[in-house]
Amino acid sequence: MGFGIQFFGILGLLTTVMVYQQKENRKMLLWKMATDTAWVIHYCMLGAYSVAVVTIVAILRSIILLCQKHAWARSRVWLWVFLGSSLFLSILAWKDWTSLLTTVGSLACIIAYWIGIPKVTRMISLPAGIMFLINVALNGSLWGTLCESFLIGSALIGIIRLDIRKKNQEDIPATEVYSKRSEKI
Repeated sequence: MGFGIQFFGILGLLTTVMVYQQKENRKMLLWKMATDTAWVIHYCMLGAYSVAVVTIVAILRSIILLCQKHAWARSRVWLWVFLGSSLFLSILAWKDWTSLLTTVGSLACIIAYWIGIPKVTRMISLPAGIMFLINVALNGSLWGTLCESFLIGSALIGIIRLDIRKKNQEDIPATEVYSKRSEKI
């Protein structure tokens, strides 16, 4: 593989780690755009166009979601535009049965990010990540395979760190948290 393919794969991998570690939806979307841009270039250089086109839709989706303060960007029509365009482009870029994995994973991610709740996004990202992982591994992208593995791991860590652990700490009165921390010292 050429230097450019490797470079954009590494760049995509490094930025991917930050996506699901964000508490705010806006920061999650900004990191997602950065990583998606690197991956579009990487996948186009590999000829994995079905993955590239759904990633382009993901970039456009992130831009619209970042503009939610404007009434035009809050329209539910955008959700259907992104679902329809992702499906349509996936059909156009169809390669083989692995393209179906990308299509379903992409549709799930569009819905997850549209909901706009980081906890829900992380939960839906797990099965979608597994679908992308299988696709990129079978398409020969070492960096894509590592990236999807990191994404799945990052989503799991985010779920544990930000969703499960935080919820458990909220359930325990502050005095108990303090006394439990004191006992460990």
